[in-house]
Amino acid sequence: MIKDNDNENENESENQNDQEPNNQIQMISFIGYSKSGKTASIEKLISYLHDRNYIVFAFKHIHQENFSIDTPGKNTWKYSKAGADVVVSQSPKESAILFNRSIDPILMINSIKQLIQQSLKGDHRNSNKHTIVILEGFRDLKGKKVLCVKNLEEIKSQMDPSIDAISGSIFSNVSELKRAKKEISAKFVSVLEYPEELLKILRI
Repeated sequence: MIKDNDNENENESENQNDQEPNNQIQMISFIGYSKSGKTASIEKLISYLHDRNYIVFAFKHIHQENFSIDTPGKNTWKYSKAGADVVVSQSPKESAILFNRSIDPILMINSIKQLIQQSLKGDHRNSNKHTIVILEGFRDLKGKKVLCVKNLEEIKSQMDPSIDAISGSIFSNVSELKRAKKEISAKFVSVLEYPEELLKILRI
């Protein structure tokens, strides 16, 4: 099979461009084991960014097999069971699109980004808003990464060159935090206390 290198290079360039400030979008992935403080850290960061007029996308990767986002018995669930490939539900203040198949997260992010930009057209108050995508559980995506941990052992088992900062529930254990800082050469920041410091570390 002959690979189309030109197309591959174009796709790679597009993915890289999505990380550039000129395109007004940044991606931050929070990774770590269960109960490591990911969700609390993400909640704090979302609140901080929202208060500063950012557009925030929040994506969560669910590892559980046979998990359904929909609610059994509801009309949208019935439409999916009947064979609908895509189900859209909308209320006066919310809109949801359910794809009954796996979708590449980068494709999803780019599509939602375009949808948001279209919805903001003509509104000069929102035209210069920056977009930040916050992901939970997406270890393999390129972008800035925050490792949330409970202890030093969790750092050692997950640390790699792609990690930009370490945070999480380890900050509630002073002695364990001191031990980790002595052994691990990395940026440590409590997102719960200092979300602005995380953005400085990530150069956002």
